[in-house]
Amino acid sequence: MANTEELKRRNIVSVLRCLDDGKAWNKAQLAEATGLSAGSLTKILHELQDTGEILFLGTAPSTGGRRPKEFALNPDFCHMVQVAITVRPMDYLIRSTTCDLNGTVLATRAMDSPTCTARDLVAAVKSALAEDPKVGIACIANPGVSVAGRVLASDAEGLTGSDLAAAIDTACGISSVVENDVNAAAIGLWEDCHVQSLALLYQPARYYVGVGMVIGGRLYNGASHAAGELRYLPFYTEAEQDAALASDPTDLLAKQLATLNCVMNPEFVGICAEQGVAADLEAYLRYIPQKFRPRVIAVDDFDKKVERGLAAIARDVLLSKREERQ
Repeated sequence: MANTEELKRRNIVSVLRCLDDGKAWNKAQLAEATGLSAGSLTKILHELQDTGEILFLGTAPSTGGRRPKEFALNPDFCHMVQVAITVRPMDYLIRSTTCDLNGTVLATRAMDSPTCTARDLVAAVKSALAEDPKVGIACIANPGVSVAGRVLASDAEGLTGSDLAAAIDTACGISSVVENDVNAAAIGLWEDCHVQSLALLYQPARYYVGVGMVIGGRLYNGASHAAGELRYLPFYTEAEQDAALASDPTDLLAKQLATLNCVMNPEFVGICAEQGVAADLEAYLRYIPQKFRPRVIAVDDFDKKVERGLAAIARDVLLSKREERQ
């Protein structure tokens, strides 16, 4: 049976997870969502205001009774730094963005690197920390496969094999999370549409397609975090994929989407292709029977989706850390 302190911890986290959506909540809404009594909520809300984790926004218009007090997550309680990598023909662009907890951009920085190593990313995080002492977590968008902060594969080959999260933790003294960039973008897309299942297919100009999948509101990584790596489908060698990408990228992506649909059958698919974008999105569905087709949209703001997804990941990590501390 849970003791009083454990119940209190769970209740606080339940309230914070409601407020995590960036919207204003009143006590009646929180009570309905968490099942907590008005008395318990009053104590929790006072405590979270004292710690600075939430803000009292004021009172909302009356709907017939007393005007309800509204509360929201304090976006400035902790800031995050997001680091993204762009692979260029001869080098890499490393972009770091400082945001509040709602994902609002506070500062941006960029640096060129011929190799893009863990040392470069540590330097980017250190620069953000030097400018903003409120930064408490770093989120790295890796164009490849990562598990528990260790980079197993990356289009930025200088990162492969590095324990990137440990390097940041040691050098900077803050929490960090390393996630596949397409997975982060898929979370960002889900934040916009909130469907039960979706996939985001990203076809860069130089490398093979990546897919991020969200099922039931949760990112699906697979057993070894390789879910969505459609480059390993056994129908093409890498040389044949290169040729197909050059000669008919729409058909290549259509076949990959058909394969994904057979396995996952998502209700919603976003497609972001750096070359060969079909004017008619139905071209991507040519191999899928009409009755099984997902809704497809073009995604033309991939970087923004990555930022939005990383912000959601950072909030989730910070809440998990709070649970661990308590």
